[in-house]
Amino acid sequence: MKSWRILIADDDDEMRAWLRLALRQLQPAVTEVGTGNDLLEALAHDGPFDAIITDVRMPGLDGLRVAAMARTAGVPTPIVVITAFPEMAVLKSVGKMPNATLLAKPFEAGELRAALVELMTR
Repeated sequence: MKSWRILIADDDDEMRAWLRLALRQLQPAVTEVGTGNDLLEALAHDGPFDAIITDVRMPGLDGLRVAAMARTAGVPTPIVVITAFPEMAVLKSVGKMPNATLLAKPFEAGELRAALVELMTR
């Protein structure tokens, strides 16, 4: 089985470490960034990725904005948007985005893996 390339974007070092640990069963090749600007840079220069996990609130561009920019540019990569603040505007934005889903923090490792596998095997 091919190793999935997953891009994780979150400004919290501990959250990135937890996400990496939660994904370990899938044995992915993981790239990590800590800002929305770095997320955009990684998409442009280190892709393609098989999936993206991004927090909404990060320094610079937020993860939701970068995800929307990626979709506008024609990047079809599955996206799991994570947030501790699942406001209605965030829910609507993710709901309109093809091949994307929202997970509200806190969530279990199994929920993350299930969401990724579902998006990636559609």
